[in-house]
Amino acid sequence: MESLTALTDWQPLCDRGADLVLCMDFAGGRAAAGFAELASAVPVDSCFLHIRPPDPVVEPDLLDTRLEQWVRQVLGTGRPVSAVLGFCGGTCMATCVADAITAAGSPPPRVVLFDAVAITGATALFDQFIAAIAASAEHLTEAELDGAQQYAERLLDRYPNDLPGVAAALAGRYDVLMAGVASRLSLNEIFRQELTRGFTSYLTYLLLASQGRLDMRTGTPLFVSSMDHEPAREVEHARTVSLDVDRAELLRDAETCKLVADVLRGEFSW
Repeated sequence: MESLTALTDWQPLCDRGADLVLCMDFAGGRAAAGFAELASAVPVDSCFLHIRPPDPVVEPDLLDTRLEQWVRQVLGTGRPVSAVLGFCGGTCMATCVADAITAAGSPPPRVVLFDAVAITGATALFDQFIAAIAASAEHLTEAELDGAQQYAERLLDRYPNDLPGVAAALAGRYDVLMAGVASRLSLNEIFRQELTRGFTSYLTYLLLASQGRLDMRTGTPLFVSSMDHEPAREVEHARTVSLDVDRAELLRDAETCKLVADVLRGEFSW
């Protein structure tokens, strides 16, 4: 059996019991609460594992290949997987992970999806690129900002179906922009590399999520939405719970924690 410390694709959040709860989200880089907060607050005896960010290599990756590796690792621990949780774009992969676990011969885990979003097309990559450069806008010139937006728009127009190509081009442009920022602020090269590494890893994560789905082959997920979230069209007829909490607080809210605890204990069904 493989120990938790030997896992290369999963990061332990807490280990309070034998059952595994798998969490699918891109860790870090935002102020909103994440699964680390949820894991520490949910009063259950379970072990929460969070998927690690993918390597920052933009290429035509296959989600099925990653799924096989992810599932092999968690099942190699010898522990049962009781639930799979997903947030935002990670919801499209949480369903696939749960199906793969069941296909491997394990009992179907419960699946809870928070603020589910279907990642489709190059528009998602464009939006994240614009958001990333906006975060450094005060250190960029107007010409650089306008040029970057026009560059991204041209990519979107010319290559709407080549997601790996668009992602690689956007990562390259981001690296050039961050090199300029690092020079102006006298930041060292390692800092600039880490910025580009984090952004490229996120684009790779989105490419994987774009190959996923919100429906399941071996079960029915529960969709949990924050108060301003509009459920995706794909879940119009699914079971959805709406909580009176902001998106940024969803994964640390007391009501959310109670709901997850009830699901894990088998006290909430849908």
